[in-house]
Amino acid sequence: MQISKSTYVVFLIVLTVMVLSVTVFKGKSRSTPVQQNGSVRRNTQRYEDRKDRYPVVESEESEPNDPVKRDKLRHQRKRFDNDSPFTNPGPEDVEVAFRPEFAFNFPGLPVTESDVVIIGQVLSGEAHRSENKANIFSNFEVRVEEVLKGNDLTAGSVITIQREGGVLKYANGRKVLFRLSANGMPAVAGRYAFFLKAVEEDYSILTGYELSKDGIVPLDYSPQFQSLQGENEPSFLTKLRDATSKAIPQ
Repeated sequence: MQISKSTYVVFLIVLTVMVLSVTVFKGKSRSTPVQQNGSVRRNTQRYEDRKDRYPVVESEESEPNDPVKRDKLRHQRKRFDNDSPFTNPGPEDVEVAFRPEFAFNFPGLPVTESDVVIIGQVLSGEAHRSENKANIFSNFEVRVEEVLKGNDLTAGSVITIQREGGVLKYANGRKVLFRLSANGMPAVAGRYAFFLKAVEEDYSILTGYELSKDGIVPLDYSPQFQSLQGENEPSFLTKLRDATSKAIPQ
């Protein structure tokens, strides 16, 4: 039986639509996150440093009026003189990044490596320059909700935690971001599980996890942290408390 030219064209159009529909359906199936055991939703999205979370400091920052805060800040600035990882930016640079070696040579829940482990909310953040102007660091005020490790802290207290990096704003309005690669900054108003190292009267961030409404979000990028991404808060905290109880002698 002879097939007319118009019938053949219609057949080709229908076949093409069917093939495209199957391809699109398969593509959507691959990209949909899978719920595991009712508690974990894995997020395979590529890590991206939230550059909008970096506090900003003026090139000629003003001194605090409070003499206690002023003395404390001067002491912090001198301490950061000892570690100046950043190079001077070029005239067109908007960012200077430094990649530390062996930055995350510890497990995903580094309880043993931490002096303090807390759940807390970030109240504020501000950047500062070191005394020699060669380094930038950020201070975050955190209200402690729960102390998992660290006998000197209590729920309700406010502590200062730190991390190198920040945005430097020059007198002409130009801004340059200084950051450590794969090291994120916490968001003001965010709730976190923080793993901290004691540094005199302050604490430096070893790593952390944001307790977001969409699940756990690692503060930093490394494979051992990504394995916990997307887990819901109760499941994550159960793992964290269990790891803490095993690491601390009873």
